[in-house]
Amino acid sequence: MAAHPQIIDGVSSRSRRAIADETGGIGIYGLFIFATIASVVGLSMDVANAYKVKSEMQVAVDAAAHAALVTRFRDGRIKAIDNAVATGRNDLSSSGAETAIVTSDVVFGHWNTETATFTPDSSSTEAVMVTARRNKARGNAVSTFVSSFVGLTNWEVTAAAVAETYRPSCLREGFVADKAVDIQSNNGFEAGFCIHSNAGIKVNSNNTFEAGTIVSLPTLGGLQVSASGFKTNNGLLDALRESFYKIRILNRITDITAALEAGDPAQLGHFSAGGISGSHTYLKTPGVVNVTVSGGVLDPSQLTKGRIHRLVCSGTVKMKQDATYSEVAILSPCPIQFSTGSKFEDVLMVTKSTASDSFKGPSGNGGTKMNFGKNDNCADGGGVQLVTPGGIKLAAGMNVYGSQFLAAGDIQFAANADGIEGISLVSGGRIDGTSNMKMGFCGSGLNSNFEVDYYRLAY
Repeated sequence: MAAHPQIIDGVSSRSRRAIADETGGIGIYGLFIFATIASVVGLSMDVANAYKVKSEMQVAVDAAAHAALVTRFRDGRIKAIDNAVATGRNDLSSSGAETAIVTSDVVFGHWNTETATFTPDSSSTEAVMVTARRNKARGNAVSTFVSSFVGLTNWEVTAAAVAETYRPSCLREGFVADKAVDIQSNNGFEAGFCIHSNAGIKVNSNNTFEAGTIVSLPTLGGLQVSASGFKTNNGLLDALRESFYKIRILNRITDITAALEAGDPAQLGHFSAGGISGSHTYLKTPGVVNVTVSGGVLDPSQLTKGRIHRLVCSGTVKMKQDATYSEVAILSPCPIQFSTGSKFEDVLMVTKSTASDSFKGPSGNGGTKMNFGKNDNCADGGGVQLVTPGGIKLAAGMNVYGSQFLAAGDIQFAANADGIEGISLVSGGRIDGTSNMKMGFCGSGLNSNFEVDYYRLAY
């Protein structure tokens, strides 16, 4: 007689074996796990690809925005836009590159740092926004892989960048040298004044740096100061900063010279802080007047106010002692020597001499001080610009107000250079200033000083 399965709690032993049998179950479970993992990996691949494209687009718009601002100054808005589009597309992969950045995606305007907002203005040269788009409307959306099986066939990706121009305060007012800056003793620097070197700064003793003064160099290890230097140089420690400047204004020396050669006062505005309408306004008449320097001395009576003058000379040109020169521009192929008591207001002087003393002061400490610029409490106008591909050596005894000395070579001061308020020294070499200088800070009234735009990403 056949055996019957044992019944336990209403369930036969045969049924229990059937329930406990997992044969084939693991295959179904494994398939489920595999499908889940494949979906996650596939989605991750799609997301990763979208982020890759986004990163590539961000690099492209960053480069395009920079290219737009650099081109805007010299070549105008249309060429700047074209250059930005070409630069951006060059940084994109071939897929979607032709339509990711188009001319309408490059917009000039104004950037408000405080509110982080961009306001379009086609006439602006101070900021630009560039946007890259890959979307359905342009037919260049980013295709998906696994996500397409669930209906998500592409991603829409956008990247934007805002670049703006700025002008470093150190290059507007202060001492800036590509090589060393050497400051001796008993000097005073007011708040806002800047001393910068791309090589190193040497400071002697008993100098005073008011709160808000800047002393900067690429690494603080480039500062030379005695063991007690921070005690004997009040405020120096708080003034220290680490920074580097490519001194691009030095490349403008040739452009400034060419503008004077051409007799084009308006062209000077392209290189000046005040622009075409705010700089060298005393130069009212285009063209160049040739002036022959007889006996080596240039008398102010030989110059016509409001004009650009090209000197005809064979040796060093001496400025007349105790004479006043005003509202003129002078271009000289020869070195220029100043005399005691010489006074200059609203004057641009450019020498083509590459001598280390292409501008030089009188020897000795006697006589009345030289005066560069008008002592007008930092009002607009009245300033003096000395520009040379060589160097500048100025002996003791001078006053400087709202003026700029721009030299590809070294700039050297002697002692007692006080009465200074609003001065910009920019040197492609080194700056040596000795003792007893008092450096006041203007922050205004320097519209005729030569500057260039620098560029940075604002967003």
